[in-house]
Amino acid sequence: MTGKSSGGNSDDMPYSSAEVEYHDFDDATSTHPSHSHSQSRQSRGLSFFRSSSVYSTAPSLKRSSASSVSSHAKDEKKLVTSNHSSNLTTNYNEKTNNSDSLFLSDDQEFEYETDEKPYKAPFYRRKRFWWICSGSTAVFLCIFIPILIIYIIPALCQFIMDSSTMSILQLNMTEPQEKQIKVSVDAAVVGIPTIFAAKIEFLEPIQVFWMRESGQEPKVGLLNLGEIDKKAGEKARFVQSTTFQIMDPVLFGEFAKVMIASDSFLWRMTAKINVSVLGRTIKDLNLDKKVSLNGLGNFSNLKILAFDIPSDAPNGAGALVTIEASIANTSPIGMSLGTMTLDMGLQTAYLGQVVAKNVTLIGGQPTVLKLEGMIRKQTDPAALQELSAMISNYLANKPTLAYGKGVSVLPDGVNSVSWITAAIVATKLSIPLLPPTPLNVIKEIAIKDLNLVMTAQQPWSPTVSSSGIGALFQLPFNLSLNITNIWDPVFTLGYHGKALTDITTAVWNQTNSDMTHNNISFTLPPSPMAIKDDAHDAFGDFLVEVTQQDTTGFEILGSAKSTAITSIGNVNINVPFNTTLALQGINFSKLQPRIDQIVVVGATVDHMIINATVNIDNPSIFAVEAGPATLYIDATVKGVSAYIGDVQLPNLTLNPGTNALQAIMLFKPTNLAFRDNFFTEYILGTDCSASIYGDANSTPVASLTPIMTALKMSTAVPGMHPPPKIIIEGRGNTSVGQVMGQHEIQIQVQVFNPLATQLWIHELSSNVTWRGFPFGNIHIAQSFPIRPSGIDTSPLLTIQIPNTFQFWTFIVTQFLPANLGVLTGAYVYVDLTAVIMVTIGGNLDTGYKAGLTYGQKDVAAYLKIGFDLTGLIRRRMVKRSEVYGDVMREVEELGPEPSRENGEEYLVWLAKAINVAFPESLR
Repeated sequence: MTGKSSGGNSDDMPYSSAEVEYHDFDDATSTHPSHSHSQSRQSRGLSFFRSSSVYSTAPSLKRSSASSVSSHAKDEKKLVTSNHSSNLTTNYNEKTNNSDSLFLSDDQEFEYETDEKPYKAPFYRRKRFWWICSGSTAVFLCIFIPILIIYIIPALCQFIMDSSTMSILQLNMTEPQEKQIKVSVDAAVVGIPTIFAAKIEFLEPIQVFWMRESGQEPKVGLLNLGEIDKKAGEKARFVQSTTFQIMDPVLFGEFAKVMIASDSFLWRMTAKINVSVLGRTIKDLNLDKKVSLNGLGNFSNLKILAFDIPSDAPNGAGALVTIEASIANTSPIGMSLGTMTLDMGLQTAYLGQVVAKNVTLIGGQPTVLKLEGMIRKQTDPAALQELSAMISNYLANKPTLAYGKGVSVLPDGVNSVSWITAAIVATKLSIPLLPPTPLNVIKEIAIKDLNLVMTAQQPWSPTVSSSGIGALFQLPFNLSLNITNIWDPVFTLGYHGKALTDITTAVWNQTNSDMTHNNISFTLPPSPMAIKDDAHDAFGDFLVEVTQQDTTGFEILGSAKSTAITSIGNVNINVPFNTTLALQGINFSKLQPRIDQIVVVGATVDHMIINATVNIDNPSIFAVEAGPATLYIDATVKGVSAYIGDVQLPNLTLNPGTNALQAIMLFKPTNLAFRDNFFTEYILGTDCSASIYGDANSTPVASLTPIMTALKMSTAVPGMHPPPKIIIEGRGNTSVGQVMGQHEIQIQVQVFNPLATQLWIHELSSNVTWRGFPFGNIHIAQSFPIRPSGIDTSPLLTIQIPNTFQFWTFIVTQFLPANLGVLTGAYVYVDLTAVIMVTIGGNLDTGYKAGLTYGQKDVAAYLKIGFDLTGLIRRRMVKRSEVYGDVMREVEELGPEPSRENGEEYLVWLAKAINVAFPESLR
């Protein structure tokens, strides 16, 4: 139905219905077969147009508000709408199997109950657009492709060739001739796209121009190159062996000079080429490249690998020489030079010629030159001076710049080539003569002795001397050498890399030197050895190591000037010293000094003065005179250790070997009980272990303080050997009556003083025994002196004997039968122990007080006992008659005293007399 109502004609619509196109119409109107009702299909169609995301929102379809809409018009509109729905359904059924069902004819119109305008399809979805595009493309390709092939691709290829660069990685020249030379080229063209495979064909030899600094570009040669095949994905690199045609040998000789002497040079390379790419060959392209190449730099990177003078030259002409040098060739240029002859010299001195054979330089790789020749004997003073400096520098590992100037070159070993000769003759090599590895000319140093005298006034400038310093040297050259003089030796002593001092006063001892075997001897007279200001701590550490370690050492650096007659001339050679000297240390910690010759020579109230000899073995070469020193000594007695005094060394001097040091010991223990025990053990001959040590106050020499602080030695203090017998003998003259009546024996003893100073005895408590049986006690508090190392007799001493019947029974039954001689006078031998308080060196107010616990066996005592018992017995009987009754009858029965010459009879009588004198023993 296409009728139009008066109120709803097409003029009222904002757009023509012919302009509406429905895309994806089949999808939008598709229904399930079971749904045949037209209203359902219409509903689904409307739903599609309202909700599909393909379309954008359309303008509103509402009628103008100025038009009056009647009820009849509305009804008519509904009718039209219904008819449109029927037409839509009919058209869908007709077009279901049509491939163009998505496109509606231009005269179809539809109207929907909606407020949105349907979407207008873009132009590129219309058929006529694609028909126009297809035609236009065909026309364009027919025109563009011929233009691309004929004009664009060749121009593009030329552009690529112009923008690319050529680099020569290696260019080795072999078999040189006057007009040509064979070359091996390793080159690359950088800048060609790697994605395509390509082939470059040279239509003519490459013309090589030398771009000089003046701006001139003479042609030096032609380089024939074959095809270059570049594979897809790879760079355009090629390696070819070919021939380089030399245009002008003279010009090429000038170029070769620059090539050898300069660090870089420029070539310009031109040629006509064909390039095949993408199945097409582009012909007659121009190759025009500037190529920068590294030159040989005048062989500036030459390094000596070996330098030797193996022997003298025949007929005294000089000495043969061999030099092995490495040239680090940073240039891509290589060249076969064959046999090359050089003049070798120093700053002004001409030394001689050297020849290198089979010389071949390879681009980018080091080359080793082996030069052999002769150093001529020099007589000119200036030349000899330069030669002397060269040898001295070489020995000291210092470079000397020599030169090698080209004389000739024979590429094949026989014939010369003018342009190579011109280049080599113009070449002057700088040859730094330097050992490839540092030399050590001094193989060994031996020091016979090294004496140091230290003073408090100059603690950091001790006096040093040596009777012999030997140096074994070996030169790296095997040429005739006769050293005639050595002077100005300078020795720098170092410790752990720190320079301690310089010694400049050593003197060559020609008599003790053995030049045949390369042995130099020096003597060092007493000279100041000033320690450097910044090396005081290092010097102290060195002295501590010497005295506390088994091994030590120091570095010796320096030199000595010498005059030598050699096959290449009379030269002055500076012989360097650079070695480490290992030495035997003293190591006090392992030494055990021996103390002997102990003599007590005096005392004060504060200390005992003892002279002693301290014997120390010094295993090192060092002799040290350190001046006065004070050490300290601890001793151990019966498991107890304590300080006993100071050891003063008036002049501490240590020489290699055994040293007997005279020492003064001040005996002054602070522990009084320990003092008495040590003094007793010393008198009794007991050796006591001890330790000698020092501290910061042990020396007035500041540089020796570290030694003294670390010093500690184990030793032993010996007792008196043999142990002295202090009591020489005793002498007593008494009677039995006195013994039995007063219970005492009066005796005098002879006392020996083992000390070399006066000894005073002030108190004595002693027990006397005979064969273990108590014989009596002595208790005195009386002062008397004993002269030094002498014997004196004591005042009259009283031995208090026991007053018991058992004692007298012992006398009658044991003592007298064994010593009948005492009846007329004889020696008996008793044992005694005593505690004696003495002073050494003076009386109580001037001497040193000490206690002595002394014991002595078999002390000789001369004893004579008078036995007149009559009066004694009578007195005892009267006294005892009141207790025991009348005993006179027993006395009368005792009878007279028999003669003492009849010992046995006298003993029987004496036994009876004792029973009478002690009647209580019978009851």
